Amino acid sequence: MTRIYLVRHGETAWNQDKRYQGQTDIPLTEKGREQAQRAAERLAGVGASFLISSDLSRALDTAAVIGQRLGLSVISCPLWRERNYGRWEGLTRTEIQNLYPEEWQQVHKDPVSTAPGGGEALTELQERSVKAVKRILTEYPGDTGIVVSHGGLLRALLAWIEGHSQPRYFLDNGGISLVQGTDVRDLEVVSVNDVSHLL
Repeated sequence: MTRIYLVRHGETAWNQDKRYQGQTDIPLTEKGREQAQRAAERLAGVGASFLISSDLSRALDTAAVIGQRLGLSVISCPLWRERNYGRWEGLTRTEIQNLYPEEWQQVHKDPVSTAPGGGEALTELQERSVKAVKRILTEYPGDTGIVVSHGGLLRALLAWIEGHSQPRYFLDNGGISLVQGTDVRDLEVVSVNDVSHLL
């Protein structure tokens, strides 16, 4: 059975401002780096043998802190990138509603298969996340490892594992979830958004 600890990257300025980040490359704040340190301490005893990260800097920098503490090299993988929010990236919810009111309504009327302008639909995001997990299960059978990714992608993945079309959980910056299984069809969610190390 492969065990995968899923870590949401540390905080960024756009997280503070509640802006859609998507695949725009925004760096960690000072608080974000501290969250990464705390996540690293929390994961120090889990026996991880691999460390994979989204190729966006906020995830890579979080993973680098974890890797330094655990003595693991970071493997960058673009499959773990955040959802592409197209022209919504950099905007707050209010700004999107004002600039693209019809598009906002369409996406929220059909949040599963409708994408923001130039962006990625939730179904596409889930397919990508499942592909990413499948690769890990194939390459690291029976191992324990860590993946540093993003709130949108991780929420979509957890929903898919539990058989839901839409995300159900909120994930904090630096929060840790755990999934395990031998195949994508028997994956189970063990825990969601452990933030005990951040309190």
